[in-house]
This record gives sequence, C-alpha cells and structure tokens, in this order.
Amino acid sequence: MKSNSNNHYWEPYSCLPADSSTWKCGQPLTVDGCLVMICLKGKAEISISSRSVTLRPYRMALITYDMVTVPLGFSDDFSAVCLRISFSETQDIFFLITSNRFWEFVFKSTVFSVPAPLHDLAANWFAMLEWVQSNCGEEIRYKVMRNETENLMHIMADQLERHLGQLGSNPAKNRAWVLANEFIALLSRHYARHHDVAYYADRLSITPNYLNIINRRYFRTTAKEQINIQLGLVMKNLLHTTDLTVKEISERLHFDDPSYLCRMFKKQMGMTPLQYRNRMRD
Repeated sequence: MKSNSNNHYWEPYSCLPADSSTWKCGQPLTVDGCLVMICLKGKAEISISSRSVTLRPYRMALITYDMVTVPLGFSDDFSAVCLRISFSETQDIFFLITSNRFWEFVFKSTVFSVPAPLHDLAANWFAMLEWVQSNCGEEIRYKVMRNETENLMHIMADQLERHLGQLGSNPAKNRAWVLANEFIALLSRHYARHHDVAYYADRLSITPNYLNIINRRYFRTTAKEQINIQLGLVMKNLLHTTDLTVKEISERLHFDDPSYLCRMFKKQMGMTPLQYRNRMRD
C-alpha cells in the first residue's frame, strides 16, 4: 500500500487511509509488523494466507506480517482506515496480551464484525488516532498511539474471553490435544525470538520429548519441524513482499547465522532464498 506520507512508514505507529487508489489488485500488502484496519464504506475482497475474505463497513481486520495479504478487488467507493504497527512494537504486543484464545481467534478469523452498538466508537477511535498523528509532537504521538493500541488489544481480548465464557464450557478434549494446540498458539506469538523446542516445552510444563510425541500425533511433524515450518512461511512472505536482504531477515528472526536460515529454507523449498525471491518476481 502506498501513501503520500511515506515518512509515516518509519514511525512505530501510523494511521493512514486506504481506498481504491492506494491498493493494487494482485500486489501483496507490505505489513512490517501488524495492520489493524476498519472498513468505512464499500467493500474489498482480500486473500489472507490463501483464504478469501470480504471487508464490508464496520468489519475489522487484524493482519500480522506472517500473513500473505493480497487485495483481489474492491468497489469504487471502498474506504478504510489502517493503523500500521512496526515489527518491534508488534512483538511487544504479542508478549503483552496473554490470552491464547484471543491469538487463536486472530489467526483463525483475521476479519471480524464490529457489533452495531460499537460502530461509532470504533470509527471515532481511528479518527482520534488520525488527529493525534497530524497534530501532536513525535514523543506524545508515540505515547498516545502505543497506549491506545495496547488498550484496544486488551479490550478485544477481554470481550472475546467474556463471549467464550457465555458460550459455556468447551467440549472436553484430552490433555494431549490441548497441549498440542497451546504449542501452536505459543509458536504463533514467539517464533521470532524462540526457535528451541525446550522453550515451548518449558512454557507448557512438559518435557521436550513429550512435546515431540504429541506433535507427531496431531501434526505428523516433530516440534522442531513445526517451528521451522513457521519460520519458513514467514521468510517466504518477507522475501515476496519486501526488499529486506537475507541478513536483515535473519536479524529480524533473531538468527545469528544467516547461512543456517538459508539451509533451513532450502531444505523446505528446494531452492535458496534468493532463487525463491527471483521466481516470485518473474
């Protein structure tokens, strides 16, 4: 997505409009960290991680940088507002919001409707951020937009937990199934910083060997293979949608040795990262 205010891309938070003149069909959106968006008018068809979704008025989208997001088409009157959040700030939010059910909902749903009583509140929230961005100094702008973003995430997580509570208890599932899904939820939030099986096993209070056993049972991979699959998906997206070098990608994913990441990628894809990038851009 392009904007006349390119300087906003270098800020941790930036609130920008989106419409049919700023999106190009078939061209992936560049999402540095996270994108929170609300549709105000019209509609847009978008592919998010190969799933086709529709943005209509007062539907919100929460898109992270590991989701390949491609506009497929939109109406002439399509209008939306986007809050862009940098990679480092997104990682902080992942650690801040501890509700696994919230992150599971985000990664499964991505686009969701704002309840009718909250339409004006949601639109005014984005309008307030736009005003802050245009009228406040850099330090105040950062503090306010960070606080407001954290508050929004807390409220969304709280409302989801309340809603799930109203639905009653989830159907009973065996402990291994629960642990396997908790591992995937943890991995979705922490893969950039933690690539070792022991970290996730420790968070789940089980041994690495048992984590491998339940992962094979439900996903037919080892826990380490699942970690590498997640990293490979993210790397594919960054190679496709950004001009980051392999070294910069390895730094972003907290790898000290870029060559190790390249070997892991080639094992998955059968080609080097640069070969993959060139093929995707031909």
